[in-house]
Amino acid sequence: MKNVLPIFEFYISSMYHLLRGVSDYAGEHDWHLGIISPRFELPKRWHGDGILTHLTVSPQLMEFLKDHADIPIVTFNPPMGHQCDFPYAVVCDNNDEIGRIAARYFLTMGEVHCCWYGWHHVRYAAFADELAKNHRQTQTIASPQNTLNIAWDEISSMLVAQLKKLPLPAAVFCENDSWARELLEAAMAGGFRVPEDIAILGVDNETLICNSSSIPISSIDSRPRKVGYEGAALLDRLMNGEPFPEDPVLVPPVPLPVVRKSTDTMATGNPIVRQAVEFIRKNHTGDISVADIARTACISDSGLRKLMNRKIGTSPCQLLQDMRLETACRLLRETDLKIESVAVKAGFGDPQRLHKIFRNVLKTTPLRFRLESKN
Repeated sequence: MKNVLPIFEFYISSMYHLLRGVSDYAGEHDWHLGIISPRFELPKRWHGDGILTHLTVSPQLMEFLKDHADIPIVTFNPPMGHQCDFPYAVVCDNNDEIGRIAARYFLTMGEVHCCWYGWHHVRYAAFADELAKNHRQTQTIASPQNTLNIAWDEISSMLVAQLKKLPLPAAVFCENDSWARELLEAAMAGGFRVPEDIAILGVDNETLICNSSSIPISSIDSRPRKVGYEGAALLDRLMNGEPFPEDPVLVPPVPLPVVRKSTDTMATGNPIVRQAVEFIRKNHTGDISVADIARTACISDSGLRKLMNRKIGTSPCQLLQDMRLETACRLLRETDLKIESVAVKAGFGDPQRLHKIFRNVLKTTPLRFRLESKN
């Protein structure tokens, strides 16, 4: 039995699901998972086979990991470079792709002003870069540097003051669902209509957070449980003697957000693109083609491809596949339909085609996705 120590010196909402992924793998492979004190005190006399952690600049953590550098270490956050003088491997979200998904989604909403709220520099940089490719600017909503000593109503007042300076309609991409909920509360306190004035998008699809407001929050499913499972799987391979991978292992997110009321609106924009996107949205589960989409928008196939690539950064064929994939993911999360029925209802028709798309895009199977998505 392999003895593995998970070390996490802080808590964020998605960490629970990440640890569930670790636990899934441990249960399947007869591991023993050690525990860390609720006070995050590291053990003085621990001997085991591997460590799973989230690297921080904590001197105690760094010293502990350095002392155990003779066993494999896997971290769930991006590399910290010269700050670590011991070998470790990385499994984490594909944060670059998460930022680009948010930008592409906002581009389908038409002429909205795109904003960012958060600290995560990789997600922000990718979000801003994808918008810049489509000649759109990114505005930033600043957050207090230290919120521990500031009352919530003061933070809300700061956010309301910034929201009042935004040109409307605006769409705000938030670092995670907790930040999105924070911004939603401020927007409602400031008298803004959500989503008509301000659309809000989070990350992680934390259903407890997203659905606990009168306006449910749209979110990008970053698949934290899959991240935990893949991190444990990589650690297992390292403990079995495989070499450390040179590059981080990135877990792909679902390519379209889980859409809820906080973004469920169509803003004004290019009328042809708007008509095409709306047609795909309403009919993607049926047997439609790019020719059908183009015919509805009164434009040629090639003309529609060029226009959509220029205006929203994606092709009609890709958007059709992404919407079908998001519908399949929703059905797998929320129903007990058989995989064959999911394939039909999502518009893929053939379950083999559904399996192929899941393997190519999400690096998993529909069944495994269902297991990682259900509580």
